Amino acid sequence: MERQWKLYSLAVSVVLGVASTAMGQGGTYTAIDFPGSTQTLAWAINKTGDIVGSYTTAGVTHAFKLTGGEFTTIDYPGAASTDARGINNRGDISGIYTDGNNVSHGFLLSGGKFQPLDFPDAASTQAWGVGPSGEVVGTYTGSGVGHGFKWAGNEYVTIDPPGSTGATATGINGLGEVSGICMISGIVHGFLLNDGEYTIFDVPGSSYTNSTALTAHGDIIGRYVAANGTGYGYLLRDRIFRTIAYPGASFTGSASMNESGDIVGRYQNAGSAALHAFLLRGLTSAPRVAAVTHSADGTPVTAANPGTPGEVLSLAASGLGSTEPVVDPGQPFPSSPAAVVSADVEVRVNGKPAEVLSAAGVPGSLGEYRVDFRLPINTLTGSAGLQLSVGMAVDTSVKLIVR
Repeated sequence: MERQWKLYSLAVSVVLGVASTAMGQGGTYTAIDFPGSTQTLAWAINKTGDIVGSYTTAGVTHAFKLTGGEFTTIDYPGAASTDARGINNRGDISGIYTDGNNVSHGFLLSGGKFQPLDFPDAASTQAWGVGPSGEVVGTYTGSGVGHGFKWAGNEYVTIDPPGSTGATATGINGLGEVSGICMISGIVHGFLLNDGEYTIFDVPGSSYTNSTALTAHGDIIGRYVAANGTGYGYLLRDRIFRTIAYPGASFTGSASMNESGDIVGRYQNAGSAALHAFLLRGLTSAPRVAAVTHSADGTPVTAANPGTPGEVLSLAASGLGSTEPVVDPGQPFPSSPAAVVSADVEVRVNGKPAEVLSAAGVPGSLGEYRVDFRLPINTLTGSAGLQLSVGMAVDTSVKLIVR
């Protein structure tokens, strides 16, 4: 009996604006390059911080494992090239190798032994993510079409979202959820497979979205192409997309996140064809509003001291991300020049946009920001909902009194 799958869209709570990092101050990017390589890619990171990926030197691609700052090269025996794509918390590594005929095969490296993975009768196979118990997901080619698959207990199962003309399964967690990439009607989308149901999703406003991994808690990592053609990474958590952008890069692709919130991926500088790996640590998840005050005298907005339509109010907030000029993690914001928030900041009152007059770090503080905005003149009296959005992250927890 053929199993019936469900296809539905994931609801999102924010709209894509100008794509810029919405990661909070304190997030630190570290570039990773294998010594002497012309290109380095990081694809996965586990709980202990082990990173796997690939590097290219003298025109040949090799897999690597990075532990405690030391690289170990991984080459499938006799292969023309090797690429590591996944690592679980017990150290199993999944990936891809090509033979002398340039045909791709999957592999699982466990306990120091390689297990070749080839989907039955497929023209080629690629292994991507590896689950906590050694399950492997990936893609295989049959009759010229790519299909996702899961391998467990030496059994292969095809994973294809309905209507797709090409699919790759990229990650699997302990809950059995599978992330992936699919093409439907010529457009590339991310997907999540959970308990037999497919969710197809896109970063709002993007022309391309993929998903390269998911965490034990179901957070999804991937990349997207914005309307301006620039590629960014993203983290999808609690139905909110958060953009990841390596500072100054012309392209960023995030690939994996571990339980500590450390993220790895790759980036490219403008004018260069080479890709470099990165590690992002100290991520702040979202903006938070601590208080709403009257801008004129700094007193709190309360029922006894309400806001007035047309008045300028101030938000005391955290997690608004990087600034211009850049302030290094752990350093206080300067008084001059003002540390202006570099991401787009939006304030809405009862769902209607308010004029944002300024958004900057509070001089002398560590990670505290002030946002001045004008309360819309047509705001109804009573309790009003306030929403602060920075890049693609949002806080909707605040109410204020208007009279």
